[in-house]
Amino acid sequence: MICDSCGKEPATVHYKEMRGDESTEYHLCEKCALEKGIYITPDKKPFTVSNILGGMADEVGSDLETCEGCGLTYREFKDSGRLGCAKCYESFKEQLRPLLRRIHGSNAHMGKSPSSRQEIFEKKKEIDKIKEELAAAVDREEFEKAAELRDKLRELECS
Repeated sequence: MICDSCGKEPATVHYKEMRGDESTEYHLCEKCALEKGIYITPDKKPFTVSNILGGMADEVGSDLETCEGCGLTYREFKDSGRLGCAKCYESFKEQLRPLLRRIHGSNAHMGKSPSSRQEIFEKKKEIDKIKEELAAAVDREEFEKAAELRDKLRELECS
């Protein structure tokens, strides 16, 4: 593929520009890319999950913090995108929380349940929700509502 800009050199830089709902793809040689302000990193790291995770790591805490288990520093994690051992999760807990929230949308594990146990999990989730509503109703001194929720809770727990 030839450069879209100069029409001479081979295109080695490919990017997509979004403007509203429209997107335009550009294929440029390195020289034309630099002229347009597109900088190419010299290390050309491969596009891997590890590199993405390392790149997303926030600047929370010290880069020199070290894992007690394997001696990995937070800087090394950011560079590689890989933790060294199970203790790294505890050692870098404060730095990993925002990263996990960005990736998963939550710090709590929200896994899937087997379809054979789905009904049990749904029931437990409903019980937990009613318990929260019950506590809130009591706090607001809405005792009639709390009594209804209590009865509903007993019914669910007995069935």
